[in-house]
Amino acid sequence: VRFGDALTSLFSRGSFILAMLFWGLLGLAGWAVVGWMPTYLNEHFHLGQGAAGLSATGYLPAALIGVIAGGAWTDRLSRKDERRRIQVSVAGLCVAAPGILLAANTPYIGTAIVGLVIYGLARSFADTNMMPILCLVSDPRYRATGYGVLNFFACLVGGVTIYAGGALRDSNVDLSRVFQFAAGSLIACAVLLFLVKPARAVSASEADVPPKPE
Repeated sequence: VRFGDALTSLFSRGSFILAMLFWGLLGLAGWAVVGWMPTYLNEHFHLGQGAAGLSATGYLPAALIGVIAGGAWTDRLSRKDERRRIQVSVAGLCVAAPGILLAANTPYIGTAIVGLVIYGLARSFADTNMMPILCLVSDPRYRATGYGVLNFFACLVGGVTIYAGGALRDSNVDLSRVFQFAAGSLIACAVLLFLVKPARAVSASEADVPPKPE
């Protein structure tokens, strides 16, 4: 297995490129919430730093439940059709986006936390299905490389998102705009993921079998 061959194989598949864009936009939303939600709650609801930090990460228990429950639910649904993995993730993203908007557009801290819980629970359906979806669109020999590429791109986009949030604050733009954009990115994620088409991948055993002579 050569790195160059792996990249060539991965990027020759349109569904892998769609999956990479999807994972990048999902990283945008995730990093926006992790990086800027504590500051938003601190300023919008006049919470202390500690209270704001705990409130902003209050969705994590819901996310932990979501990755287990969502994974088990998807495995059950996908026994007859592997594309159900994509459909469950799309459904979760369509629920997670309103959750962010609710958290960023309410005058009540309790409602904001409810929105974050909805976001954490529903968004985790996409998290738990990312590797299985990658397996549907990539050559088995290059799955680990593909996962590395996806995470690299998501972290790159997430880092830019953190910087952009700071630039908006310096320009006196309300942080709620960042979360509105994050919610929009989740809807874009759902659209991109819906376009992903599972492809028949070359099995490891097939890859090691020499071609038959003519």
